[in-house]
Amino acid sequence: MSPARRYRLAARLALGALGALAVTTLSATPALAAPNRADLALTASANPATVVDVGGGTAVQVDVHNAGAKAADDVTLQYALPAGAYFTDGNSIPAGWHCDLRTTLTCTYGSLAAGATAPRLRFYVSFPGGQVGETATVTTTASTTSNELSLANNTGQATVSYIRGVTDLAVNQIWAPTQAQVGDTVEIGIDVANNGNMTAQEVYVRVPLPAGFTRQSEGPTGPWYCDFIDDPALGGPEWRCTLYQLVNGWQADTLYLTATVTSGTSGDSVPVTVTASTNSPEDNLGDNSAQTSIALV
Repeated sequence: MSPARRYRLAARLALGALGALAVTTLSATPALAAPNRADLALTASANPATVVDVGGGTAVQVDVHNAGAKAADDVTLQYALPAGAYFTDGNSIPAGWHCDLRTTLTCTYGSLAAGATAPRLRFYVSFPGGQVGETATVTTTASTTSNELSLANNTGQATVSYIRGVTDLAVNQIWAPTQAQVGDTVEIGIDVANNGNMTAQEVYVRVPLPAGFTRQSEGPTGPWYCDFIDDPALGGPEWRCTLYQLVNGWQADTLYLTATVTSGTSGDSVPVTVTASTNSPEDNLGDNSAQTSIALV
């Protein structure tokens, strides 16, 4: 056999051996299968995402989903609150969950099937005061006794930012008869609301006694507490009423005052003026006063 022919034969044999090795190697490597494991995925948020600088509450919402191919057993959530924050009273625990919001700050669910989502957890948290622009975070971490595909998505954070807190009292309406005559006893109703972003700790209402009227009573006034100041040296005669705490976004129970028309001339228009104030921060005073009138007939 010539040298050239021997070289060609050796090359063909070597190429065949490499091909056989490749086939053997490929057939020995099975296709990768997806791991049969649980995979908890947790998301958290705060609504609203702001808290006033004097401190306040918000709802912290947590969703837990098992994105894995196997059930997650003994699911446990651990909450971590900022210093001074706490879960408020009256939170409702959804079916299937068991929570201790006082000591361990944990919630347990049992087994969460593959592809299932646990009932949403939504608890109110009270935050302490802070500086405007600062943030505070509630961190929630999920765990299971089952093997997990990944732990990277087991933690969620609900973050709030501190904003300046202000009240905004508004005298929404004065309820009074449009007409009266001497001898009539009239009732004056007053509606006051807080349109700000924080609770007004104390609300004060002042109502000068209309000219020609004689004070009769204040009530039923609860939850208002009223005094009648008759001394002109002290700014009387007028009603001075106090309400302890008016939550933002709420209107107080109507305040009722009664007086009798004792003098006046038919055709007179008697003004009724109401002014509200608070010991809490307030910027907008433009809607703190309102006035109506009663025509004498």
